[in-house]
Amino acid sequence: MAWADMRDRMHQRVVAHLKDGCAQYSGPTGAPVVAGVEVIVDHNLMQNGPDGLFRSNAVGITWRKEQLAQAERGGVFVFGGVSYLVEETISDDGHMLTAACMVQP
Repeated sequence: MAWADMRDRMHQRVVAHLKDGCAQYSGPTGAPVVAGVEVIVDHNLMQNGPDGLFRSNAVGITWRKEQLAQAERGGVFVFGGVSYLVEETISDDGHMLTAACMVQP
């Protein structure tokens, strides 16, 4: 088994065990909705600031890149009946992405 296959299988298993469920994503320009994106939702996201780490009001949403290549600023994830507005992508290791989002009223 090739390294890439093992890595991909590891990512699938991690998300399968840690996911909070499936969300749908719609981009800011009205692009087609992507449904069934497995997400990990992290409330009170820890972020880096000038004085080190701080707890923010942002919500971190993490997903596998193979399910959704990117989330643009202004895009919206809908999960559990709540809409999360994408502020910025804060992590992209080429396989998993995390976006800092704000809850939309």
